[in-house]
Amino acid sequence: LEYLPANRLELFMDLESDRMESPIFREFWSERDVIMEERRLGENDPDETLGESFYSVAFTASPYKWPVVGWMSDLQTIDRKELQKYSDMFYCPNNAIGVVVGDVNVEQVKKLAEKYFGSIPAKPAPPRLETREPKQRGERRLVVEHTANPKLMIGFHKPIYPNPDAAPLAVLESILGGGRTSRLYKTVFEEKQLTAEEPRVYDGPGERYDNLMVIEALPRSPHTLEEVEQAVLEQIELIKKEPVTERELQRVMNQLDADLIRSLGSNLGIAFQIALGQLYYGDFHANFRSFDRIKKVTAEDVQRVANEYLNASNRTVAYRVQTEAKAGAE
Repeated sequence: LEYLPANRLELFMDLESDRMESPIFREFWSERDVIMEERRLGENDPDETLGESFYSVAFTASPYKWPVVGWMSDLQTIDRKELQKYSDMFYCPNNAIGVVVGDVNVEQVKKLAEKYFGSIPAKPAPPRLETREPKQRGERRLVVEHTANPKLMIGFHKPIYPNPDAAPLAVLESILGGGRTSRLYKTVFEEKQLTAEEPRVYDGPGERYDNLMVIEALPRSPHTLEEVEQAVLEQIELIKKEPVTERELQRVMNQLDADLIRSLGSNLGIAFQIALGQLYYGDFHANFRSFDRIKKVTAEDVQRVANEYLNASNRTVAYRVQTEAKAGAE
């Protein structure tokens, strides 16, 4: 990601093409130490600790079960040779996506790309991911002990775009946790005052492969994790039994329009919408097409996917329980 004046586009192309064609990892060892320190900081972060444990249990085959920077033992044993092999496999023109947004001429960008990247030889395509997450056949539960305040995480396996169920699931997420008029905000947080802040509902941990609908909540003392979990599941059961209202659906559509407009209000936002669609789905129109699908979702669609995906056999529940700090611990 680079911000630069339009008249420095050629300089950018020159620098980036050289970095792609002949990278030199002369600072490998110092940078490895930096990543190891980031890993240590993550291990001391209560949210990172819970999330890492949660995803490692929720997934059994998907690469989403592994933390982004790997485990500390991975970092301790990696060497320059291994890094060079990884770079040679993935960092090549035929595996790259370039997006240029701003005050530029399309033909000029194409000519510069050909001039500086055209001579870099293509490499064999990286190996495709063949393993897919198998169907979960029973609830999974885990407990993480920490001195931090208690926290609840609930995850349900679900498909991503272009699966037809992705659109109603996105609407369902917004109805449950999309702002101050959502179900969990109005009941669990506002009316019952069970949580210290509004519960979060989001896709996790990524959007390249089938992922989870994740619900996070922080119990408000003296309420317990069990109370909060029960209240969240009650709201899910209500949606299963009774179709959501047209007013709720319209709110989601309005939010979608507003979010899309805001995302396209800057060069960065436009670039991300285009790049992610191309990266994840091989189609830079994909994100916009997914919005069109959401606009066609009905209350019956939402009720159907709630019954299909938000059930106990497809659920992983994580508790972070608070323990006393040991004497002398920081």
